[in-house]
Amino acid sequence: MCQRLILNPTEKGDIPIKGVIFDMDGTLCLPQTWMFAAMRDAIGLADKSIDILKFIDALSPENQTIAKKKIADVEEKAMKEMEPQPGLIELLHFITENDVSKAICTRNLIKPVNHLMNSFIPDHKFDPIVTREFSPTKPHPAPIQHIAESWNTEPKNLIMVGDSIDDMKSGKDAGATTVLIRTHANDHIRDIEQTDYVIDRLDDLIKMMQNGLDLKN
Repeated sequence: MCQRLILNPTEKGDIPIKGVIFDMDGTLCLPQTWMFAAMRDAIGLADKSIDILKFIDALSPENQTIAKKKIADVEEKAMKEMEPQPGLIELLHFITENDVSKAICTRNLIKPVNHLMNSFIPDHKFDPIVTREFSPTKPHPAPIQHIAESWNTEPKNLIMVGDSIDDMKSGKDAGATTVLIRTHANDHIRDIEQTDYVIDRLDDLIKMMQNGLDLKN
């Protein structure tokens, strides 16, 4: 019998859902794919195989400061154009009503996170909120493991919801069940081994949590 990760366990071997971790850009809010190209242009990073944050970390202290300011300016523009994902409110209400913990794990800064929450979901609390100030960032599993520890639970009791390879790798390597929210730019990620499930809207996760998600190796 396959083990299930489920909201209300009823069968032997069922594992209760204790928390849901959300990425922010492209997950809690609609994707703004132009943002990452704009960041690379701003800091002169043409090689798409190189991670933006790792590239900045390798610069001299003076150039790091300059580069961080440039990508923060891009994020500021994206923040002002932010729109919530369909189904966001419905899913968060469901999670809250069922006493499931909520966290955010993003490679963004705290300012856009606060803007999202204050503008669209002021009645919902996420704790902890892990930004790129936490090191190492996604795709390393450490941020997810940190959240699990803060909740005094195991990653196997958690769902990681995101829209990128980094989200899927971070969640899966930590031991969580991963859910990809499909966008116009990420369909290629649905078939990677780190992606367990795919949804089209955030509130699609409600029935999945009620019915159970089969645990995958």
